[in-house]
Amino acid sequence: MRIVGWLVTGLAVVLAGGAVATWLAPGFDEAQANTDRQTVECLTNRLTADDQAQIAQFADKNDFESLWRVYDRVFPDCAVRGDQRERKAQLEASAWSILQSDRKFMRLREANAALASGAH
Repeated sequence: MRIVGWLVTGLAVVLAGGAVATWLAPGFDEAQANTDRQTVECLTNRLTADDQAQIAQFADKNDFESLWRVYDRVFPDCAVRGDQRERKAQLEASAWSILQSDRKFMRLREANAALASGAH
């Protein structure tokens, strides 16, 4: 029984020490923010013209499920750290937000809207 008690105590100390070390690690949040920025930039820049055209069409139809699938194809090439898979939706949403503010993409969406209104 005494050995088990020491093992449990030792394990608790190791786990607590690891948690404190991670929490106190200098620059952890900054490093994570930097890798997230790299991933978002990659998601934004890795899209081909065809990808952007598809995203514009899906957005105009409010077909966001298909829109996210375009980003899902690119994400594995852009993820820098394994823990980013847990934040994939937020990273893709950030890339989508950046793309929406891109003037070239806005013109593409306007052109799609003009074609759609002319077809009716």
